[in-house]
Amino acid sequence: MRHALLVMLALLAAGCSSQIAGAPAAPAVADASQVDMCTILTDPELMGLGIELKSREPVNRLGLVGCGWLGTRYTLDLERDKDTVAQYQARRHDPAFTSFADNTVNGRTGARLSVDRDHSDCTQLIDGGPVSLTVSVSPAGLYTGPKIDSCAEALRIAQMIEPRLPKAGS
Repeated sequence: MRHALLVMLALLAAGCSSQIAGAPAAPAVADASQVDMCTILTDPELMGLGIELKSREPVNRLGLVGCGWLGTRYTLDLERDKDTVAQYQARRHDPAFTSFADNTVNGRTGARLSVDRDHSDCTQLIDGGPVSLTVSVSPAGLYTGPKIDSCAEALRIAQMIEPRLPKAGS
């Protein structure tokens, strides 16, 4: 999917980084490196989001594993990323990102970013311990209805997913 490719290219351009020096330690989060982002939302949930189930396209490249779908209003990519939220935060000023902001998803550390010049896309990151989980939303190419708020939609979907993630101590 176009947005996933842009994010992957931005990650390649950004390179790897370590934890932010002097940053406070985030709460312990269970390892989400085995979470299947292709099945974390049910078919009825995806259909409720306006997603065409038959458009599912598996993703397994450049450290991203998951699936992408086409919807009536937007494209949706749900992926597990080898880079952590802290690694993204350390690269927040990378010119590949047209916006970057720390946030939380149901109390779990997160961040949102955009790579499109017009900020029409949005990727919401969720802390998954040694990985980050990503929800990426971009307007559908042929959609002509009211403009969608990609970041609000990505956060809403991330909030649906977060309760299903492994919890520390469980």
